[in-house]
Amino acid sequence: MHGYNTIHFKKSTIIYIKDQIPQDVFYIITKGKAISYGTFNYNIEFNQGDILGLVNILLNEPYFFNVKAMEDVEAIEVDIAEVIKTKNEELMIKISKNLDASFETWLGRYYMQLSKNKDISHIRTKEEIMNMGDIYNKNGFKHIAYKLYNEYAKLFPENANDVKDKLSEITPIEEPQKNDDNVYYYKKGYCLYTELEYTNKLYIIKSGEIGIYNIVNLEQITRAIYSKNSMIDGYKPVLQYQPLSTCAVALEDSYIKVLTKKELINITEHDTELSLYYIKMVSVKIRNTILKMMVLSVDDLLSKLLITLYYILKTEILPEDVNSVNLLYTLNDIKTLMNIKDVKLIEKELNRVRGVSISSDGYINITDMKSLIIEYRNCINRLSNTHHHSMMYF
Repeated sequence: MHGYNTIHFKKSTIIYIKDQIPQDVFYIITKGKAISYGTFNYNIEFNQGDILGLVNILLNEPYFFNVKAMEDVEAIEVDIAEVIKTKNEELMIKISKNLDASFETWLGRYYMQLSKNKDISHIRTKEEIMNMGDIYNKNGFKHIAYKLYNEYAKLFPENANDVKDKLSEITPIEEPQKNDDNVYYYKKGYCLYTELEYTNKLYIIKSGEIGIYNIVNLEQITRAIYSKNSMIDGYKPVLQYQPLSTCAVALEDSYIKVLTKKELINITEHDTELSLYYIKMVSVKIRNTILKMMVLSVDDLLSKLLITLYYILKTEILPEDVNSVNLLYTLNDIKTLMNIKDVKLIEKELNRVRGVSISSDGYINITDMKSLIIEYRNCINRLSNTHHHSMMYF
């Protein structure tokens, strides 16, 4: 990459300080090694090709952790304005690949914390696939179960009779109808992909809602719920750790634009807004995963809830003048996100939070976003100032 300033950081130089507001520049390491510290009880290493600081700048979020040069570091300095207006395909491909890899790495760490099964090379067994289908079936996600039972029959044809009766009890949902410009109409309940299959497609939601789920420790986990203008992907994880795999299902009738990664890159050459949108969406996922790990690391339930509500709220694409929103998440979704068993306890704690209410059908509503964000900031400050807390220092 040419035309950018080269910056040198001597060994032990502090590159970023935790909780500081981000600068207008980020760095792509070309030589040397840096590490993060001060948030989790382990270091995160950054090497040649890794990008430092981009996620925080794009989202205007304070730095998540301190970053220090572990040896002399050489890096390319890139102004965020270059990303916003760029038509540099090389730069955008590098950023996209780096963010995708970073997201998967963070997600791997998160599920290693969450899952009882730590075998990262684990392959699904017959029993596990059957259990996955049964769990989704029991929870009312019939089309996911239908696809999993079909995949079971294909993977283990000698045992196809095991799912014959289960399949006969489920009416499959008709395939999506294609409209103009690669936009498809998906009926409510349709499963876009399962944990065992990958479409290698990007999905941009034009209208409707898509839920992202997977099975961890024999429980259905709500990964995320997305609505209009959100982007999800059906890529196969590079890391061979099974809990990274997810399924996607239409929670209501939805219109979705479907693209391959190559098509996206071709489009973004002529549409810088879409290019920026894509890397912002991946950055949001990285930020959310880091905050999910913080949720698992703290003991106080109120802190867990404030962090969870914050990242859900910040995922919503809202006009600047909006101060309230009805979230797509129920109390049960929050329970699985936070790995908490008692939903009544969550409801009790949420009733203490300013700017939050719970609807009669269990959905969470933010009635005063500004108050909630203030509570979140106060929570983060408390955690940062608690020196003995397991989340901080090591």
